[in-house]
Amino acid sequence: MTRLFFIYLTFLSALISSAQGIDQPSVDFKRAAVDVSFDPSSELVVGSISFEIDILKATDQVHIDANNLLEYSVSSTSHPDIKGTTDDAGLLLRARFRESEKATVTITFKSQPNKALYFIDTDADKRWDQAWTQGQGKYTSNWLPSIDDMNEKMEWDISITAPAEFTVISNGKLISKSTESSGIQWNFDMSQPMSSYLVAVVVGDYQVSSQVSSTGIPLDFYYYPQDSSKVASTYQHSRQIFDFLEKEIGIGYPWEVYKQIPVKDFLYAGMENTSATIFSDQFVQDEIGALDRSYVNVNAHELAHQWFGDLVTEESGTHHWLQEGFATYYALLAERALYGDVHYYVNLYEQAELLNDQNQSGNTTALMDPNASSLTFYQHGAWAIHALRDLVGDVVFKNSIKVFLKKYAFENATTDDLLKIVADQSGKDLTDYKALWLTNKQFPSEEALRLLRKDLFMEAYLQLLARRISTFDEAYNSYKETLKQPVQKEAVLEMVGQLSLHDDARKYKLLEQAAALNNLEIRQLIALTTTEVNDNNKSMISSFLTDNSYVTREQSLVLLWNAAGDKKRLLETAKKAWKQTNESFDLAWLALAINTEGYTKTERKKFLQELQEYTRPSFSTETRQVAFDYLVALDYLDDQNYLDLYQAALHHNYRFYEYARKLVNEQYAQEKRRALMDEVVELLTPAEQEKLKLVTDL
Repeated sequence: MTRLFFIYLTFLSALISSAQGIDQPSVDFKRAAVDVSFDPSSELVVGSISFEIDILKATDQVHIDANNLLEYSVSSTSHPDIKGTTDDAGLLLRARFRESEKATVTITFKSQPNKALYFIDTDADKRWDQAWTQGQGKYTSNWLPSIDDMNEKMEWDISITAPAEFTVISNGKLISKSTESSGIQWNFDMSQPMSSYLVAVVVGDYQVSSQVSSTGIPLDFYYYPQDSSKVASTYQHSRQIFDFLEKEIGIGYPWEVYKQIPVKDFLYAGMENTSATIFSDQFVQDEIGALDRSYVNVNAHELAHQWFGDLVTEESGTHHWLQEGFATYYALLAERALYGDVHYYVNLYEQAELLNDQNQSGNTTALMDPNASSLTFYQHGAWAIHALRDLVGDVVFKNSIKVFLKKYAFENATTDDLLKIVADQSGKDLTDYKALWLTNKQFPSEEALRLLRKDLFMEAYLQLLARRISTFDEAYNSYKETLKQPVQKEAVLEMVGQLSLHDDARKYKLLEQAAALNNLEIRQLIALTTTEVNDNNKSMISSFLTDNSYVTREQSLVLLWNAAGDKKRLLETAKKAWKQTNESFDLAWLALAINTEGYTKTERKKFLQELQEYTRPSFSTETRQVAFDYLVALDYLDDQNYLDLYQAALHHNYRFYEYARKLVNEQYAQEKRRALMDEVVELLTPAEQEKLKLVTDL
């Protein structure tokens, strides 16, 4: 996830504070009790938060991180004269706090968050249908007075009131629900401390499917009511992953419950909020789509964070790999348990290739550089752990991890804290290891290759990889060997990729043999690496139209359509063969049909209207972007599409709004578009118009 900055708490006098900066030696936050309410007609947060704090040293002010406050008041039963003031750093609570005192301070507030809490209006009716938080990288203090410093951990108890039609999910165990005048109050309890950035809230229309782990931990899998048939395929292997990680890590899951909640238009793949992972609902897939976009790796990664990040948290960004590297590594181990050793080592190799490319680009940094790339923190971090385990052995490594997690449970740790434990447990000097893997500005590609060669399959796989620069004649016998039993899927996938580089007609026989293995991933790659249909591959590509992969079906349909004489017949025949489709596939079919002779003008108009609907906010950002691309290519953007595009340019998801703003500028640069675009912009509110003009060329 995105790195956290952190702001020190202030407890010094105003004079010292302004002269020396903010410090935090005087107070320890022990507990936070949150009571907030949500109204779907408003994007405001209304409520209170009470902090129980231990005063370690006498001070006359306490600093709370708080942004976007519209109103606030402060109170304390032990300090009736307490005052609150705000500045750019947050909220200062002023009172005479005595050394060794246990104080409770309450902030009643109204906030209007501009980040970290997002309200999703799926039907553009000015009432949001879903709300969710993303604290890491943007901070919880943008909607809730809290402590940005991840080194300050406290026990959180959270009460949330929302209208009765909504389900509310938050950290910890749901201990009660009660009816209030404004809806239902949901009360959650945590028994252990965590950092503020891990506070999570989701409000929306959900149902839940539950299981229990082998150690008795409740596992709650949330889903939208219309997605009940997708629960099993989306959450496949979830209980198995949970049980595996508990056993592999050697420390029991540290929280009372584990929940997973899909949300619309999420910023990332997933986020490991304590006991409550939030993830993108694009991973909610039926049994066909689950091959194209499997949630398994994200599932395992975010679960591993419950130990590495939530239980033990990095002390600063310098040690971010202790969270992301370990989560990436243990997700690979979970997949190894599911899919085998070959899958594990090939994934390590592919990560090493990316890291070596980063080396060659000149953009690489040390793993312990707080400004390192995500590729470094995640993949280089995972490799560093793989290398450490190889260096000290399985028994010492696993024991060291248990000692580390126990010693720093519910606290913060550094890289040296971990290395000291591993050194003590192994009796090894880790100086050279740290220099090679952690502080070296280059990913150690040669050492990674040496470690890969320890596996017998990888030695043969690396020989196959070397054929990438061979002629077809030189590689032909290797390809035939690859298809002999027992076949390794990963080797066949590599062969398929290489065959796409050759023009020799003999490759089609090899591809047919590969397709005949009936492995969906192999067949999908054949479709994706095929550029045209000819007499050699038409039968094979046609057979892909009913594969249990939407990606394979879509690519095959496009290939066959390009080569077809009767394109309408192809589209109609193919459509009848599919019992279910997904949005991407539907978009592709509509775009092809609009460009197909044989359909009447009325039929084409209907297809166009259906395609234009996909730019609406009710669809995912990914689907909307594909729809915009098709409509631009077809030159069919109408006033509603431009309105949708403007709203996309103001969206909270940065990848999507960057795309939309670029498209707005490209369209507006065309003189023939300007009159309509200027007319449509008037449909926005004055505030929306002002913001849109600041971020585009309108």
